[in-house]
Amino acid sequence: PEDASVDARRLTHSLRAACLAAGVDILSGPEYEVTSLDLLHGTCRGVYCRGSTKQSSSLYMATKTCLIANGAWMRNLLPVPLEPHKGQSLRLRVPKEFTHGQQPFLQRVLFAQDCYIVPKHAQEGQDSEIIVGATVEAGAFDNHVTPAGLLQILEHALQLVPGLAE
Repeated sequence: PEDASVDARRLTHSLRAACLAAGVDILSGPEYEVTSLDLLHGTCRGVYCRGSTKQSSSLYMATKTCLIANGAWMRNLLPVPLEPHKGQSLRLRVPKEFTHGQQPFLQRVLFAQDCYIVPKHAQEGQDSEIIVGATVEAGAFDNHVTPAGLLQILEHALQLVPGLAE
């Protein structure tokens, strides 16, 4: 009952829109990759960015407030004991014709030792989706999906909910 889920794509879009409406500068792209922090007594006063290929030096930006959301890559900026973990997941589409206007057979988030299954109920007239995950691959930074990873996810999901085979 305490479990819930959000559509990460919609949440990100909404968060970006709210930040822009509040006057937040959102800088992205290779030229804004933070390469080091300007720290004084534990306070970040600014950041050094890679800069564009046309610039010969890095770009410095002074800040009043700074949020760097770079996950496991934070260890490139600060001496923190972080190790990346890659997680592959997949999204199954459940055609509206399959449910025949009835409630989907999955009503809540399911967790098992090697798998999770998250039903995403459709808006009116749209297909439902089921998110299935995930692999846990220590030390991996890449964003490639592999056949072996997908097979592992599907095998665990089918053990948990055999009805997904349909």
